[in-house]
Amino acid sequence: MQTETILTEIHGELHELLGDHREFKRETLSRLSALEKEVQDAPGARSARLAAAVSALSGALSLLGALGVRLAVAIPGGAV
Repeated sequence: MQTETILTEIHGELHELLGDHREFKRETLSRLSALEKEVQDAPGARSARLAAAVSALSGALSLLGALGVRLAVAIPGGAV
């Protein structure tokens, strides 16, 4: 009777460990998938940030031009 109780407890603990292992595997695969997506999207995200910065700068320059502010741009070779 005591052996049966011990075996039942061990069996229950093994099933619990199996469940924990499956949950860990699921979470690990989910995180790996998310990281893989981030790596794939990284070049596009950099391009998008650069485009947003250029757009903001262009808008600011356009606003300054509309207000009558003239910006001097130095061109290499001596021409201004």
